[in-house]
Amino acid sequence: MKLSKLKAGDSVCVDGSFTCLKPGFHLVEKSKLGLYICCDDGEHYLDGQEDEPGGDLVGLSPGPDRRTRNSA
Repeated sequence: MKLSKLKAGDSVCVDGSFTCLKPGFHLVEKSKLGLYICCDDGEHYLDGQEDEPGGDLVGLSPGPDRRTRNSA
């Protein structure tokens, strides 16, 4: 999964490798600094999870599509 494919309101699944995040689904939010998910320390910015600039996000996978959940 790439950061460029995410937007505010999307859901991501976090694995168990984070100390500030509980594993499971988290909602992507946006500030003037970029996309983030809320964590125990406040905000966990997703650009820090890129394995290289523009690369895959480490420790995150796509969550359920909100449009699919809302249409059920």
